[in-house]
Amino acid sequence: MKKKFVLTLALVLVVAGTLVAATPIEVSGSFKSGYDFKFNPNGVTQTVNDVAEAELVTLLNFTGDFWKVSLAATNFVSYDDGADVPATAEIYLDKALAEQGVDMGDLGLTLHIGNDVSGSIPSVLADKNGYADAYEYPAGTVVAVPSIGMATGDNIGLTVKYADMVEVYASAYPNTSLPMVIGAKVMPLDGVDVAAGFTNDYIAAGNNAMGISAAADVATLVGLEDIALAATGAFYFDIDAETSAIVADVDAEVAGIGIWVAYYNSMTDVNYMAAEASYSTTVSDIDLSASLKADLGVIDTADDEVFTISAGAGYAMGGVTYALDAEYEFDGPFTLSPSVSISF
Repeated sequence: MKKKFVLTLALVLVVAGTLVAATPIEVSGSFKSGYDFKFNPNGVTQTVNDVAEAELVTLLNFTGDFWKVSLAATNFVSYDDGADVPATAEIYLDKALAEQGVDMGDLGLTLHIGNDVSGSIPSVLADKNGYADAYEYPAGTVVAVPSIGMATGDNIGLTVKYADMVEVYASAYPNTSLPMVIGAKVMPLDGVDVAAGFTNDYIAAGNNAMGISAAADVATLVGLEDIALAATGAFYFDIDAETSAIVADVDAEVAGIGIWVAYYNSMTDVNYMAAEASYSTTVSDIDLSASLKADLGVIDTADDEVFTISAGAGYAMGGVTYALDAEYEFDGPFTLSPSVSISF
């Protein structure tokens, strides 16, 4: 059951909405162009990787009073033959009903339809090392990480929110097996967030699975000033397979100096750990940053650690950011990345 919004329709919405909307339609997104120059450890050869020479690196959003349409295309060159552009829409039912005279109070209702409706349970995990992404350590070794949710993105979803206290999310793919997720996020007090959810289609195998995550802004809870300190964690459980996973991280920052430590125990009971220290500052309107990351990989395995030094500089002029980033992986490649980006 494919649902695609064609680019032509999006443009029609922009024109028509501009004529009838109470306020002009807002358009937001970003653009980036750049290259990666990679050198081997001995400096004998070099390779140049074209980073999609001109691409939209985030969603292009068209926002009206009662809806938002997000185009998911990352490179419009792929769609120059008239093919449909994948898109997702959020329809703010609470605002539409209020406009019709129905007082919704603190209750918010948002309908999600299109090609990229989330099939994941709600989560407040910071996931500083990206364990919930396609994590690799070292390059080429893929770690099986939990992603509690459905494989398809062509879902129908609904978010019900009450003030800043409770947010419930449900999503389903309307076929005969009805894969679905349902979950909630609760904000019981300032500095604490808790989320939990369930799916009947874990890893597209039809397994029942659940997850719970929590986040604590320690600095807010204990009244620390000029220091940011937070901890997040998540527990995932495959009910049918009777396997579980844990992800946790701690993040601190003071005066531009940051440090985080992340830990992951996989569904196969393998332990991973990573840490990073960083520093950022601005000198004469130039943003400078540097970091040292230690990805320890499997804790109990020797000689699989990856240490990376990164540094970058960026300068904004005329609404355009010019950046130069460098990265060196110990006993690995050196990468130099110039880029130009525009956010709008």
